[in-house]
Amino acid sequence: MSLRLFQIPYDSGHRGRRMGAGPLHLVERGILNQLRTRDPDTRLIPVEAQSPFPTEIGTAFDLHRETAAAVSNAIRDGALPLVLSGNCNSSLGTVSGIQHAYPDDAVGVLWFDGHGDCNTPETFTGDFLDAMGLSTLTGRCWQALCATIPSYRALPDKHVILVGGHGMDEGARTVLNSSQITTIGPQQIREFGARDALQTALDALQRQGVSRIYLHLDVDVIDAAFAPANEFAPEGGLLPKEIIDIVAAVTEQFTVAAATVASYDPQWDREDRILQAATQFLMAIASTRSLEPN
Repeated sequence: MSLRLFQIPYDSGHRGRRMGAGPLHLVERGILNQLRTRDPDTRLIPVEAQSPFPTEIGTAFDLHRETAAAVSNAIRDGALPLVLSGNCNSSLGTVSGIQHAYPDDAVGVLWFDGHGDCNTPETFTGDFLDAMGLSTLTGRCWQALCATIPSYRALPDKHVILVGGHGMDEGARTVLNSSQITTIGPQQIREFGARDALQTALDALQRQGVSRIYLHLDVDVIDAAFAPANEFAPEGGLLPKEIIDIVAAVTEQFTVAAATVASYDPQWDREDRILQAATQFLMAIASTRSLEPN
């Protein structure tokens, strides 16, 4: 299996600004060349908005539709999609592309995030669409726009594991508490270790028939005291080694269908620690890409 690196350099409809600069910076600093040490034929595929007038919602869903088609095509060609995105809601396009490529397979999601990403327009007083990424993926909001994404199907809560979430606001907490999304906090990882903290949740995914998993890394799950990934990063998160340990546990049981690094704002990463962590994450996945479910 070869690798395809998708670059979606947008944040809230703005190209190359704030977290939209992250996908550009990662490529400029060598992530493509690093991946080519695993697969010399790794290709970079830019995903660009087609609308001539950018808006946060319109541009986001424009990008989701482009991403869904591109990811599906990559999988059809036997490649593993790796996504660099400014915003987490790119997951809508990525997961829809997986669903199109594997229409009969149940897809699971392991979502690393410093926040809950589970707000809806009814629970959120802010102005940031990306605070609703996981709620949108599970069908709680923006249903009409989601229907414009080819092959989009809302994921069941039981197929989602949120790792982190330590900086979530009250709206996201309310939604999560009434959901069946599994949440595993940094303290559980520290207390039990990555494998033991996740094992029950991973076994539950297998019992539900999940065979392929989408790995989503919002880099602000990394403890801001170790290094801030963006201006929103909370303290108390994971360390890069803990993330790699979790990836190892997941890939022992599941095939990775696609993976994303999102929400990286390089102007906050003064010592390149987040850059290195993101690179390690993608390299770990690239190293296990040929694994099939047990």
